[in-house]
Amino acid sequence: MLTIAGCSGIRVSTDYDRKADFGKYSTFNFSKEVDKVKLNELNRRRLKDDITAQMVAKGCHLDPSPDLLVNVYIKGTTKYTATGNTTGFGGGFGYWRGGFGGFSNTYVDVNKYTEGTLFIDLIDVADKKMIWEGIAEGLVNPRENTREENLNDVVTKIFKNFPH
Repeated sequence: MLTIAGCSGIRVSTDYDRKADFGKYSTFNFSKEVDKVKLNELNRRRLKDDITAQMVAKGCHLDPSPDLLVNVYIKGTTKYTATGNTTGFGGGFGYWRGGFGGFSNTYVDVNKYTEGTLFIDLIDVADKKMIWEGIAEGLVNPRENTREENLNDVVTKIFKNFPH
């Protein structure tokens, strides 16, 4: 399951076709690829509901014969960080034999985390070309109790600068 963490650490970018007339689009639907997104059924439904709410807020409605197709792609990358810490003391005593040189211990903490990227693309059905793309990148939040809220926040942030 991949749900990007809340908005504070999220990087969002959008791009769109400046020649596209966004005023002509009034209907949308989801591509068949959205049902193949690597999310469990519950989170896939949440994602579609959040996108639907944003599209409706922009003046579009869900239709079986849409002007726009919504496509979604998600990828996750596992990353690692390592931090070393050395403790101990040096010093010594003795003359030739029986000397003491001190000791130290080094500990390395390795942290594993996942960074996720959510892509939302809008495709003009008539022209068969992408006219808008929104991307959110950030740490994945595995906590179940915040998934729905986080997903909604991320989708809202992606659509914030939608040119409609």
